[in-house]
Amino acid sequence: QPDSGYLSNALACAIEMREEIKRLSKHWQLKKNWLNELYLNTGITEGQEWLGTFRTATSVEFIVLGDTINQAARISDFARFGSIWATKSLIGKLSEETRERLNYGVRRVADGGREVFVPASFGMVTSRVTASDDANCKLRDIAALPIAEILDIAEPRSA
Repeated sequence: QPDSGYLSNALACAIEMREEIKRLSKHWQLKKNWLNELYLNTGITEGQEWLGTFRTATSVEFIVLGDTINQAARISDFARFGSIWATKSLIGKLSEETRERLNYGVRRVADGGREVFVPASFGMVTSRVTASDDANCKLRDIAALPIAEILDIAEPRSA
């Protein structure tokens, strides 16, 4: 339902999953003496989709069709090292109170080559990757999409 808080719930869920994967990764590193880290890269957007079933004589498959699912998948392909990225359209549909508690933005290269986080800002996917790189060819369809990295959501202020 439009008034159910499903967008903020999706962001909160992504943050909780990221933290759980970090804990799981540490557990397995210690238990198995692994050097590799586990990451869950997440892309979130909003929109309408078509959900249905495809029936054959022997099976039933559930399918989802639409641009939204493809955008979310491409954004998660773009994400690295367990980051969460969301579209400007999703963040714009959050309540004002939730947006004020949301820590989001993009990292930019400043003078001297150092990286700085610019809060409450967006960047197009094309400015974050080299579009000519063959490994990034699947990101071309979202090249102009404005996105931001989600760091966390602060707890609501008590009254």
